[in-house]
Amino acid sequence: MPPRLLNYQRLLGMVVTMLCLLGIAAYSTMPRQEDPSFPYRAGMVTVNYPGASADAVERLVLNPLTDELRQVEEVDFTQSTARTGVAIVRVRLNDTIYDTDSAWDRVRQAMDRARLEFPADVGQMALDDRLIDIPAIVLAVGGATSVTELSKVAERLKQNLSDIPGVSRIELEGDADEQITLALDDAAMFRLGISPARVMDTLARRNQTIPGGFVVVDGRRMSVLPNSEFADIDAIRATPIELPDGSQVPLAAAAEVWRGPEEPRQPETWFDGERVVLVSVIMEEDSTDAIRFGERVRERLDTIRGDFAPYQIREMFFQPDKVEQRLDNLAWSLVLSVLIIVAVVFTGMGIRMGILVASILPMVALISIGLYDLGGGVLHQIAVIGMVISLGILIDNAIVIVESIQGHLDSGMRRLDALKQSVRELAGPLGASTGTTLAAFAPLLLSKGGTADFTRGVPVMIMLTLSVSYLLAISAVPLLAARFLKPRRATGQDRLVGLARFLGGLVYRIPGKLMLAGLVLVLVSLALTPFMKQQFFPNADRPQVIVELYMPEGTDQERTSAVAADLERAIRKRPEAIQIHRFTGFTGPSFYYNLQRSPQAPNRGRIVVSTPTLADTTELIPWIREYANNHLPELNLSVGILGQGPPRAAPVEIRVYHADDDTRAEAVEQVFSALRQVRGTVDVRHDLDIGVPSISINVDDASAARYGINRSDVAQGLYGQSFGVVAEQYRQEEDPIPLVLRSREGTSLSLSRLLSINIYNDQGDAVPLSAVTSVKTSWEPAARYLRNGVRMNTVTANLLTGYSFSQALQGLEAALAENPLPAGTRLGMGGDAEGSDDANNALLTTAPIGILLLFFLLIQFNSFRRVGIILLTVPLATVGIFPGLVLSGSPFGFQSLLGVIALVGIVVNNAIVLLDVMDRQLEKGEGIREAVRTAVEQRTRPILLTTATTVAGLLPLAFSSSTLWPPMAWAIISGLLASTVLTLLVIPSVCSKVIHCKVAEPENAPA
Repeated sequence: MPPRLLNYQRLLGMVVTMLCLLGIAAYSTMPRQEDPSFPYRAGMVTVNYPGASADAVERLVLNPLTDELRQVEEVDFTQSTARTGVAIVRVRLNDTIYDTDSAWDRVRQAMDRARLEFPADVGQMALDDRLIDIPAIVLAVGGATSVTELSKVAERLKQNLSDIPGVSRIELEGDADEQITLALDDAAMFRLGISPARVMDTLARRNQTIPGGFVVVDGRRMSVLPNSEFADIDAIRATPIELPDGSQVPLAAAAEVWRGPEEPRQPETWFDGERVVLVSVIMEEDSTDAIRFGERVRERLDTIRGDFAPYQIREMFFQPDKVEQRLDNLAWSLVLSVLIIVAVVFTGMGIRMGILVASILPMVALISIGLYDLGGGVLHQIAVIGMVISLGILIDNAIVIVESIQGHLDSGMRRLDALKQSVRELAGPLGASTGTTLAAFAPLLLSKGGTADFTRGVPVMIMLTLSVSYLLAISAVPLLAARFLKPRRATGQDRLVGLARFLGGLVYRIPGKLMLAGLVLVLVSLALTPFMKQQFFPNADRPQVIVELYMPEGTDQERTSAVAADLERAIRKRPEAIQIHRFTGFTGPSFYYNLQRSPQAPNRGRIVVSTPTLADTTELIPWIREYANNHLPELNLSVGILGQGPPRAAPVEIRVYHADDDTRAEAVEQVFSALRQVRGTVDVRHDLDIGVPSISINVDDASAARYGINRSDVAQGLYGQSFGVVAEQYRQEEDPIPLVLRSREGTSLSLSRLLSINIYNDQGDAVPLSAVTSVKTSWEPAARYLRNGVRMNTVTANLLTGYSFSQALQGLEAALAENPLPAGTRLGMGGDAEGSDDANNALLTTAPIGILLLFFLLIQFNSFRRVGIILLTVPLATVGIFPGLVLSGSPFGFQSLLGVIALVGIVVNNAIVLLDVMDRQLEKGEGIREAVRTAVEQRTRPILLTTATTVAGLLPLAFSSSTLWPPMAWAIISGLLASTVLTLLVIPSVCSKVIHCKVAEPENAPA
């Protein structure tokens, strides 16, 4: 720091004060949410093909669509499901894609190209490219038995909430669209001699939207409204249908007309046993404070609630409360960490020096928050965790500077000279040591993918706070130290000085034995790795049990609803269940960021059970499994609590590929049986289906031609009897309501009744179906599953508490080694194994950048030996990590990896500062062993204080109730405790054996 900076002390103080005020303002106004937002890399294409079998959907829809989607370079993979009447394609973009809008535009272009190859009767195709949007608030509208009535109330509520600041969009779920059914009486139509085609033609001519224009009367325009549309249901019933003899009868003579919910049955939502319609409010991400957003919604609801009586509006899921609870808990952890660190600093450095060092904590925190907000940062749990981790590290620079200035003052140096000397000596080494920590986090900052996006707040906040702390340490802190520190009176040496001299003596006397001991400890630590469990991300800490329901493919939604209701009634008798929500026909709203969606799935359902505490879920989960096994044998289910990390179907997921369907089914059954035998697995299931019976209606073309009909007439007649055909639209309300011609029973039509219907030719003559067709029954698959256009099936499993995905996969590999799969079978890993591999590969891709930065920062030593010794601290850091994780029962996962990265940065810092003192002593002419002893004696206090403050600052996280952060905290704490001792003993010992003189200056040799 230039001496002239002393002339600008007031300016520097004002700048620091203003930056702190910026931080206070930013903290009170910046957006808040529980978890980070992700790029829109996940999407879902839904194609309706009413009445088509799964095979037909795969052949005619999925194959051409998948072929086109695979040509989009941004697409990573597609995973498709074909079931009766619908194709669902999950599209995932590459992890390197951040400009997702243009990528989804290319996906839409591919969809348009595929559409040209679809059959003409394929229905609507839609892309949801905002699949990861989760509703901040889910409201349940109840208080009436009619779902259509509740749907209208929910639509009105949506209109009342749409203008609240921060609302992105509002969606209704569990609502029922309406249809007007024209149930044709086949016998009456035959008797009257009319056909469905004539009815449709008459309705089309009667229900036209034709404007009547206007006339001018007394200078004012008067609209003319012709009666060209249906005005009400009675008008539809009274529509005159012309008979063959020229007379007319009302439509009611040949059809029953009524208004009701759309068929087939639509997804249903239940709030504590009451049928409701959901209003899902999606908030604008990254720009809205979720806590204030929740307050605004509640204020609006309080204002309008009276207007909605007697209907009830209740909160089903309210994310802003979770955000407030999470951030409040972390804020208290932050405050507690600060208090513990301050206490440690006061104990180790005394009151006067302790106050100076501790003063950097609030300054760095406030300035970092202000700069983070200016850069568009959002306050969420990951960012706060990054700040908690950095608390103990960031005061390291201040400790070293203050210790150095105090030492110079104690030796009799004048204040200004002490300040200059300390900054001149330490600005470079501290900059290098800070830079090495930043380099350690560079790969995490630069890596791409869902996991990196989720955890990026940690390296961003750590790198920001460390940079700010370094700048303050070489500017504001020395000025404060020069003003407030005083030379200490000669007193008896404190314990840290005695410890420093003892450690220096050990390094001086027995360096060889210390090196050997360090090597033994590293080997012992590595030997513990087989006992360490692996886990990608832990479960969440919300007291909710999620029950995923899987009925056999092909099950009608009515049956799924009945089974789900039976299970809900049983769970309701349990004392732990304080609130139960049920969803059938789909998996409900994605109220948590990594819940998977399953739309248009009549065989699927989800039950969400809220319990008083997380501990109450422990007994409820196995009870639900046992009850379902004993009382609901046709139901497959997956029971557990919410998980963290990227979305996945289950922790263990194995994809089975084989070109032959029968061989693949055999392989799936083998994997399924083997996985069930592995200890720790539970809820093991596969997606093979037993199939569904089908009826082939084979048209005799010769017979049909004699009656003047063809195959298309037969297909349309059959379809019209079951699903019905849309004849017209009733337009007297906000949304058009379809007029559907069909039989009275619709999809509930009996088989014998279906086979006895009449088919009508172009002249309107009725021909019995049996006269032109023959019937054959067969068995068809209910669903087809494809990944990147290749057929496959999946086996999934949950894990019992205390078991990891790596243990399950090792058990599976051992079983398959004894009993190999059929030849040609391929296995692909999903779940946590795939997520962990993707995250690790993303880190490995950017790791060379971090290593390059590290070497660049270590270039100041101008010595390969010194750089090698500094890098030796990395294996020393592992000495405590593995035993710490094993003894604390914490699994090794991505959070632990974050801890290892932070730990590497800290121990490299310690080694750099240690070698810097040693080199300065060598320059003074001391021998290497004396220089090493001096370095240990001078740096023991700062290194131990940094270790103590870092460990102390992480203790609240290590003992917190959160499931996400204790593994990371224990990795840093245990690793740092062990590596600090080894850094003070082994690194100096290696120096005394390897280094013999100071770095030689380069020669200026003649050319």
